[in-house]
Formats: sequence, C-alpha cells, structure tokens
Amino acid sequence: MRAAMAAAAWATVATSAAESPSAGDAHPLARIAAMRAEVAELRRAHEERWLDESRAEAVRAVVRDVLADAATRSSWRTEGGGAFGSHDPARGFFLGIEDGGELIRAFGFVQVRFVANAGYDAPQRTPAADVLWGSEIRRAQLFVTGQLSGPDLTWLIGLTIGSYTDPYPLRGIEVDPNAVSGTPPGISYLNVTKQFGGGWYGQAGQIFTPFTYESHLFSTAQTQAGECSMIEWLFTANFTAGVNLGYSDDSIQWQLCYGNEIGTVPGQWDADTNQGVAVASRLNWKLCGTWEQYALETSFPGQAFGAFLGIAGLYQNGRGINPSPVYGLNPRAATADLALMFGGANLILQGIWAQDWVEPDATSWGGLVQGGFFLNPVLEAFGSFAAADVVNLQGMAQAGLNWYIGRQSLKLTGRVLVPVFGNPQGVTSDVLPPQGLAGGPNPNNNVSVVLQLQAEF
Repeated sequence: MRAAMAAAAWATVATSAAESPSAGDAHPLARIAAMRAEVAELRRAHEERWLDESRAEAVRAVVRDVLADAATRSSWRTEGGGAFGSHDPARGFFLGIEDGGELIRAFGFVQVRFVANAGYDAPQRTPAADVLWGSEIRRAQLFVTGQLSGPDLTWLIGLTIGSYTDPYPLRGIEVDPNAVSGTPPGISYLNVTKQFGGGWYGQAGQIFTPFTYESHLFSTAQTQAGECSMIEWLFTANFTAGVNLGYSDDSIQWQLCYGNEIGTVPGQWDADTNQGVAVASRLNWKLCGTWEQYALETSFPGQAFGAFLGIAGLYQNGRGINPSPVYGLNPRAATADLALMFGGANLILQGIWAQDWVEPDATSWGGLVQGGFFLNPVLEAFGSFAAADVVNLQGMAQAGLNWYIGRQSLKLTGRVLVPVFGNPQGVTSDVLPPQGLAGGPNPNNNVSVVLQLQAEF
C-alpha cells in the first residue's frame, strides 16, 4: 500500500509539473527537490492515519475480549445455543432458552440482626434481666419457580428458616404459644399458577392469603424496615391451603381466595380445623405510577409519583365439629390502605377492623402511619407509629435508617423501637420478640435497638 501511494504521488507531481506553464523555466534539480518534499509529506500523513487505525483496532480487540470473558463468567450456554443460564440482580439465578422463555429461576435473601433491649422490673421479665441482647438469623428464605409445559403454567416452592415464624395468626398462637418461635426448616409457598389470558389466572396449593397491606409483597425483604409491621403481626391472615382466582391489568390487581381455614397449614379434608366457609379477597387499585414501584414499600429517588389504594375483606364460618372457642370463632375483618410514592419519599396509611378475631363477640382494630425519605441517593430515614386494640390496647413507634449499599441486593438497617403505651401480655406478647421487643408474661419494654444486614440473591 505504501509503494502504491508513493507511485501515485510521483505521477501526480509529474503531471502537474508537465501541465504547469512555468515548468520549463525552473531548474531540473529544484523541481526534483520539490517533488521529493511532496512525496515525504504524503507518506508522513498516510503513516499517521495507518497508526491511528491500528490503535483503534487494538482497542476494539481488547473490548471484545473483555466482553467475551465477562459473558463466560456470568452465564453459560449449551453447545447447541438453545438454553442458557445466568444471574440478574433483579431476578436471581435462572435457566432459560434463547426465545425468551424461562425454564427455572431461584432467588432468595438472608437477614442477620443484632438486638439490644432495655426494660424495667427485671424479676417479672422473661428472662429476668433489665437489659437483653444477642444476634440471630432473623430469616433465610429460598424460592424456586419454573414452568410446566410452557410459560402459562408455573410452579413455586418457598423454603424458609429463621429465629421466628413469619407473621402467624393469633388464633394459632392461642392454641400453641410456642408456634411463633424456633422456626425449623420448612415450606412456606407451594403452589401452581395457570394463566388463562386476558389478565386472569388461577392458583392452587399453599398461598399467602390476600388480605393485609403487606400481603401484596412477595417477601419481608421488600418491607421498608426489613420487618413486618405490628399491624401485620396482629392481623395477618398468613397462608391458606386452597385455591386463588386473580386478575391483573394496568390499573387493578384483584384476588379471591378460598381455603380450609385462613391462616393455617395444610390439613386433612375432614380435619376439625376446616371451616364451612373461609374466604378472603383483596383489590389493589393503581391511581398513578407503575406496579413496579408498588413492589417495594420504599420509593427511590428519581422514580415517578405513584399512588395505590387497597381494600380487602375476610370471612370465616366454622362447622359444628370445630373445637371451641379458638377455632369455633367466626372472624370477620376489613381493611383499607393508601400508599403514596413521591420519588425519594413515601407515605403509607393503613386501617383495619375485625370481629371475633381472638375472643368471641370482641371487636378489634388497628392503624398504621409509616413513611420515609432519602437523605442522599443511598441513605433513607424512616419512621412509623402503630396502635391496636387486640385483647388489650397497645401502641408502638419506631424510627430508623436504611443504607442501600447495593440497592436491594445489600441493605443495612438500624432502627429504634419504643412502646408508647400498653404492656401486651398473653397471646399478643408472643408477637413482640420477632419485631425486636421482649415478650413473655410481663415484657415490660422500654426501648429496643435493632441492627440488621439483609442480602438478596
């Protein structure tokens, strides 16, 4: 190439010299010197362009090598190129096929926390001490989901272990006070979902009952404080063994659930705990924003404004063979909530009413105000106040900070809990330790400090 350029340059200079009117007037040596100078200039310019192209190609080669290496580390593919596996921070580990289908996906989270609790009247406390502290694995949960003969038919299994059972119905605690603590490895979710088209779907198996506000969240890792609210602990409907019919579109999400009994593990078809009627239904209405915003209790900076309204109801009617009084109760409950997302701040309002919730002919109620705002792109301040009358009147306030070290993948939470009024005893005191407060016959709490690290995968 270089020789061709030089020859072209000589031809150009010779032609221009022959055509120039003054060419015959110049000395031959002068003309030769001028032509040599032009050829040298052309050669220098060409070599610079060639070096620039070489450098660019070298950089492109390095980039291709880095991308290829990254691809081999984050995913694998079959030799035929049909199936591949990878990890995505928002989806977990998954195995899919190249046409976009997802065959199987595994994801989960772990929460490790330290709790320091200060109380009063140590002789009455359990254990008998004014100050209690320690560390624990609060929760470790693994979820696996996949397809059965296509994306319209899927299955879900949830495995869990931790220091306390997740929100447990108070009627169950009244039967077994130890049911809320010492969680062995067990199965939470176990169901199959069929998509019918047009937004309709059906589920069968063990389903989280669609009732309270936080029942729309997939796991506790999506809560703002890294823990369920006091209202959730007092009024949760927990899991149901049965069927669930749902509908979802751009504006609403609706579910209707029917099971053996709201808030119990699967049992025999003729078990005493089976109810004649056990139904729950919830409607989430998106006033504005996107459903993706509603997947978390917090609102990150830069997100659009979102407003979501939820209403739900629950009804049970026991059979004559049901034991009394616990499972012989016929609880009825209704709830409404509003979630506002401001793109860097949020506000949650929740109210609930229940009849025959724990005691016959007794009315219970509860309310929650919770909110937070970001101090900078990764640091969020939050606080809440909850009050409830379930067997006895109680109120609790909490405030804290979230440090999103890796967005939702790695989150450090520090919070302070203060019982404002009431000293819950009996069945309601059994739900205090999971929240970070001391329980027992006389909990006598003053304040608790909780530091929790949460990692999602």
